[in-house]
Amino acid sequence: MHFSLLRGFKRPSVFLETWNATDSFIHTRRYFIGFYIVSILLFGLSAWIGMGTQSWSGQFMTSLGLTHELERFYFLLGRLALGILYVTILILVPALLYKLISKGNPFRKILVLTLFPLAILLLEQASYVGLMLWQGINWYSSPFSWGVIGQLFIEHRWTIYFLGCISLFKIWVIYWQFLTLRAISSLKWWAVILIILTLNLIFWAITATFATLNFYHLLFR
Repeated sequence: MHFSLLRGFKRPSVFLETWNATDSFIHTRRYFIGFYIVSILLFGLSAWIGMGTQSWSGQFMTSLGLTHELERFYFLLGRLALGILYVTILILVPALLYKLISKGNPFRKILVLTLFPLAILLLEQASYVGLMLWQGINWYSSPFSWGVIGQLFIEHRWTIYFLGCISLFKIWVIYWQFLTLRAISSLKWWAVILIILTLNLIFWAITATFATLNFYHLLFR
């Protein structure tokens, strides 16, 4: 059956019913390739405008000549690699979970279900770039997240980063994950919610932890 991302977003319940009744989808490879390209471009653009260099900026200023340019080049390569890794994780981790608890569906068919949350999260990454270009707003201060509210009451960096991970986009993803797990498994609704919240909390905690690390010192000092 022909796959349409937009149609799935418009009518998720209908799409999931169709997914259960269909053996395979065609024209999905172009979506995976397209999302990899979009992710690489977004992470590359974020490096070019200086996102993620808050803890590097002082060291960049003290570096001179070839060393300075090499460090900037390595940072760009790291962001491009992160763009590839980001999409790979968001495809494989949910797909493996779905395969583990689904009703015997083939892995290739299950991969299709990861495209919708992936599209939402890439849209969030695009909003980060847009906010940085527009107002110089860091991702954890996005008006779409709890991070901007948390900064009014909290100074602890890890907690601010963690709250910055909780956004309207993530809630949209959780909604999709809930619909998906309910459609492909026989789990009770409360078990589905427990699994989704646990995995997302772990993912947000890991993201916040990485955000606190000074990779410049880890890589160059």
